Amino acid sequence: MADLLLRGVALAAPARAGAGVCRLIVPVQAGDAAAAAALTGPAAAAGDLVELRLDALADRSPAGLAAAVRAARAAAGQAPLLVTMRTAREGGAADLCPTAYAEALAALCRDAGDAFDLLDFEVSAGVEARAAVQAAAAAVGVPVLFSRHFFRETPPTGVMADLLTEMADDGAAVAKLAVMPSEPDDAARLLEATALAASRRPETPLLTMAMGPAGTITRLCGAAFGCCASFGAQGAASAPGQPAAPALRAALAALETALQGN
Repeated sequence: MADLLLRGVALAAPARAGAGVCRLIVPVQAGDAAAAAALTGPAAAAGDLVELRLDALADRSPAGLAAAVRAARAAAGQAPLLVTMRTAREGGAADLCPTAYAEALAALCRDAGDAFDLLDFEVSAGVEARAAVQAAAAAVGVPVLFSRHFFRETPPTGVMADLLTEMADDGAAVAKLAVMPSEPDDAARLLEATALAASRRPETPLLTMAMGPAGTITRLCGAAFGCCASFGAQGAASAPGQPAAPALRAALAALETALQGN
């Protein structure tokens, strides 16, 4: 079992996550550095970690990205900062080819690697992009969260479990999977895949969710199946089905109490 410790906040490996230890991540979508600073403070107060969505920025040049990250870091206090450049192919606003995507993340590590704590990398960008980003992040001591998003479907259970397992085997500090269910059974299968991956790779924190109304239950009870965190909105949601942060915090606390028998 190997929790990922970020500024004193632990993203739990599956064994502890299954005991209800689930962190609240609050996303920030800001158009510029000033807005990033203004939104990050309240987000940090509402959750355990802050996610800064770089694809929401108007200026996504290396200097613009670094400025926004540093502004968010200054406003976050001791809250860990996850930075994410969500591409158009996975539901975001950044229309970047895999090479440009990897170059942007590598430049961010070089220019502001001391200002954030965890870096999101989309595994759909490919092996070469992954190697480049892993090397850049390792050079500045930043762990990398591997992610895969399916905004139109829920893959078969075995495929989902295999994706999480492969991310763990490829060196993910956290393995993340998000899917879009069309019926309640899809949400149940996402939880089943999470539990299966947790049994295979108990040392790697997992972050999974089904999006939209049909997937809301997975955001509330994922910890029981080995999920280490859940995303809650402070203002505009960054993905379909994200609960409001205060309500989600209450739900996560209730689940932790129940699972620990208190």
